[in-house]
Parts: sequence; C-alpha cells; structure tokens
Amino acid sequence: GINAEYGDSDQFDKKMDEILSRVAEHVHPPSSDNNRTSMASSVGETLPDCPPPDYRTAIRSRAPRPGDKVISLHFKHAYYTATIISFDKQNMTYLIEWDDGDPSGRNPKYNQVGLNVEPDDDDIGEGSKVFFPQGAYGGTEGNNTGGIRYHEGIVESSVVRNGIKYFSGHHTRGEEDGKWVTYRNYNYTFDNMTTAELRIAPNAMDALFQMESEGED
Repeated sequence: GINAEYGDSDQFDKKMDEILSRVAEHVHPPSSDNNRTSMASSVGETLPDCPPPDYRTAIRSRAPRPGDKVISLHFKHAYYTATIISFDKQNMTYLIEWDDGDPSGRNPKYNQVGLNVEPDDDDIGEGSKVFFPQGAYGGTEGNNTGGIRYHEGIVESSVVRNGIKYFSGHHTRGEEDGKWVTYRNYNYTFDNMTTAELRIAPNAMDALFQMESEGED
C-alpha cells in the first residue's frame, strides 16, 4: 500500500506525483467525455475535476484496508457491519467477514465498502453521501446473529442544537432501483442523526486510490 516509508522528501513527493498521475488518468480519461461519464457511473457519482492537491492528505484516503471495520453492501442495496480480510486487486473486490456471521455476499466491490469510523462534523455537509442505520433484524439459526441494517443516503440539511450537529436526508435508492423497502420501520427519510450514527460512504476518489494503492500487502 501507499505509506510514508520514503526517507527523502523529494523521493516521497516524486512517488506521490507518479501515483496521482495514474489516478488522474481515471479522473480525466484521454478519449472523450463519454468515458468520463462511464467511469463516474461505475463508482456511483460524478468524478472530481482534479486529484487532491495535498499529497499527504490524499494518502490518508478513506479506502479500507485489511483488518479495518467497515460498512459493506450485501444485497438489495442494504449494508451491514463487517471486517476486511483481504483485497483482490485484479478483480477489485474485497473479502470480508460479516459481524453477524452470515456466509453469503462476502466479496463486495471496491466502491461498495466504507470505513466504520465516526466522521467529524466537517466531513459531512449538504449533498454528502452517508450510511445511516434504519431497521434492526433478528438472527437466523445457522446463518447469522442479527444486528443493525444500514443504507446509503444523501444529506439534505443540518442544524446545530446545544452544540451538537444533527443531519437529515433521504435514501439514495428506492424500489425502482431494486432496493428492499418492505423491512420493518422503513422510512424514505432519516432525521436528526449525529456523526455517532452516520458513516461516510465511499466516493470516487477513495475508490480510485483504492485501485492504485491496495492489494500490495
């Protein structure tokens, strides 16, 4: 993976220039805008106009690594807690272990997994994609132990009350997208959630850095 093992600052910056140049090829494909649109579609959002300018910030990407606790896609646009076991760079997939022990759906794609780490207030704003909890589920004998179900949402607004910031928004996908919406306590919106409850969904740059930096350990 990318790290700061380079003792010489010039050597470190040269290496980061090389990596970011490779990432920029994904961000700005050389052929046409259609390719850019296609790549954006594959990672689920519009790609940024340029790589982050701060290299040392860039290498602290939110792309998960083996051993990290994460929120990961299972089926029908529902997400659950898990731990990263390994990353397959050739196929761009993770091997994960679900916290509830479920044996299925253990190879999510690189852009379907986000760190299970509480974000800072400044990490979330209007338009941010997040994972939010909605609906608990019971265990199934011989399959899983049950837990909390997460979903991808988009933040529409925030408000500060008594020094605490609360965020509200809605699901990014619905039944027309194949999302499961018949679970108990389903609601299209989420309201007044704090960073203790929300997690940052992966974005295009996280995914691209994952493509460039992981799978080498």
